[in-house]
Amino acid sequence: MSHAHAQSTVSGARRFDRVLTLEDSGYTSASASVGDVNRDGHLDILLVKGRHWPLRNLVLLGTGAGTFLPPYPIDTVADRSYSGILVDLDGDGALDVVVSNDSPDAKTIYRNDGRGRFTRVTTFGSPDWNTRHVAVGDVNGDAIPDLVLANRNGRGTTESYLCLGAGGGRVVEPCQVVSQGSATTITLADVNGDRALDLLVPHRDGGQSLVLVNDGRGRFETRVPFGPPTGSLRAAHAADFDGDGLTDLVAIDERASALLMRGERGGRFAAPAPLGPLNARPYAITVHDVDRNGRPDVIVGYTNARPIVFFNDGPGQFSAVPFGDARGIAYGFAVADLDNDGLLDIVVARSDAPNVLYFGGR
Repeated sequence: MSHAHAQSTVSGARRFDRVLTLEDSGYTSASASVGDVNRDGHLDILLVKGRHWPLRNLVLLGTGAGTFLPPYPIDTVADRSYSGILVDLDGDGALDVVVSNDSPDAKTIYRNDGRGRFTRVTTFGSPDWNTRHVAVGDVNGDAIPDLVLANRNGRGTTESYLCLGAGGGRVVEPCQVVSQGSATTITLADVNGDRALDLLVPHRDGGQSLVLVNDGRGRFETRVPFGPPTGSLRAAHAADFDGDGLTDLVAIDERASALLMRGERGGRFAAPAPLGPLNARPYAITVHDVDRNGRPDVIVGYTNARPIVFFNDGPGQFSAVPFGDARGIAYGFAVADLDNDGLLDIVVARSDAPNVLYFGGR
């Protein structure tokens, strides 16, 4: 992608020079989620840890000033967690936790007592699934959150699943197969503008990535390909990056680069164009209007390289701003204003390096 100069005036962050290390050592962390878990008006951080090696997932309570109390585990049990999401599953106004675990650990839902203390409510799916990611959203229109699990099997075809919510933080069993193919993430997004959440399913191990189009009732019979037919895509997100009213996709191919695929009439997507450096081994991606100029930006993390914010300077032109250090592997991001200065900050969950918080600055 070509690069354009940054806007002369922005209302949000364009640099991330100030850093807070969230732990004293590097662990096998995999994702982060932000929300007010104890309802004191300050944002807190959930660090999801373990991957193939059992660790305990941690909560860091925020003070509102960009500092945090010592972390505490959400469970006494250590498990192989890849992703965890803070979300109110039972409608009581408190953020619960959904955790996806690798085999042989159970996939777990924890209920929040409203003060940031968590109790295991249920497990769901099969502990044998090599689950890499969970996404939460109402896919069948019944106003109850549903769970979508991405499962990986690099040696062959594997199934990913939709677990419909039953209310009260529970799910309907058995879960339903929604896709075939090895996946490390599935993202929920309304790609075609019909107000139903579609599924973005990147193929992780040399296959075709797909958008599974929701019929509005949680069925996904229409499938739209995107990206290379034999890609190694770890994750994908949807947004209108060029302001033409069509949804575009951005993804990361671990063997290539970040990729931008412009939306076309008829619900298709153009061939991928590289975003940022080639052969840089991207490993994490998220989309957020970081500088608050009304256009979605892209944050990409890499293996042993500095993460980059690709600021969308419009229409669809990006300025690359690296930040932080090049230690470890960036596995996940969370974006929020954690010090209440009006600028968005970036939490980076890393493996083989400490988890860190980068404060936004102008």
